[in-house]
Amino acid sequence: MQDQGSASFQQNPARFIEEFIKARVAESPGNRLFLIDDSAIFDEPLVAFADGDDPLFDEYKKLISPLHMTPREVLERSFSADGEDTKPAIGDIGVICWILPIARRTKISNARRTDWPSLRWGHTREYGERFNDSLRKDVISLLTEKGYLAVAPTRSPLFIPLDAQNEPFRLPVGEPWDHTGVLSSTWSEKHACYAAGLGTFGLHRVLITARGAAHRCGSVVVNLKLPATPRPYGSPFEYCPFFTDKSCSACIDRCPAGCITAQSVDKVQCDRYGHKENGHLREKYKVGRYGCGLCLTGVPCESRIPR
Repeated sequence: MQDQGSASFQQNPARFIEEFIKARVAESPGNRLFLIDDSAIFDEPLVAFADGDDPLFDEYKKLISPLHMTPREVLERSFSADGEDTKPAIGDIGVICWILPIARRTKISNARRTDWPSLRWGHTREYGERFNDSLRKDVISLLTEKGYLAVAPTRSPLFIPLDAQNEPFRLPVGEPWDHTGVLSSTWSEKHACYAAGLGTFGLHRVLITARGAAHRCGSVVVNLKLPATPRPYGSPFEYCPFFTDKSCSACIDRCPAGCITAQSVDKVQCDRYGHKENGHLREKYKVGRYGCGLCLTGVPCESRIPR
């Protein structure tokens, strides 16, 4: 006899997975700022699904990099026998995507900063991503227990960051952009979330969602047919006022390193500003990685889609 959880999964796997992710975010001790005040790092997540064979993922090879993997490539390469070219029988593919909105108190603290991030933001970047990684592992464990093949592309050996000498990072946009000195990788979680209907890109190149742009995102690929969430937008920058009527460029003014312009985002300079010019914060804040986030706080798209 099936246990209740297995029966619920079989009846509606998408709903089961969504509730599983939301429960983990609500209940996990890892989603706490344990070195500050033990408050939540992230609020309730947004969860959506993309069809793993959506033609948009093939288009990303042109728009991002030829090395960017499709969901099918991720699974086939992850589960092929070592040293063999034989591809496993995959069948249907679903992409599970989520947005972890950063807690309001953390956004308020960071919005007050003008030069480097607040302590709460620094811990969110470090310990929040640790929790996000554990969430990826939990989702994979759930799906594996149900008999499916699942992988988190950004935690896979197949994930390779591409430096500025490789193919540049390009958003799906129909006009020319200057992408000199930018960073990319073989899997983009925010592009997966875009495909899953969770949001569109802003001038800062972060996804603007129903809960705003101050968030972390995650994704897992599985050989399970899941109902694709509709994309309620027609263009990749639809939620950004700059691209609709030029009415907002607040993220340009908020960037302390001058990385954002009307034409591009210099991710190399952004990375340099964080790790070299403000590297002392890693010791001060007791974190191993640095994230500024000023362009995502104190701006109209911080917590919502701007009107």
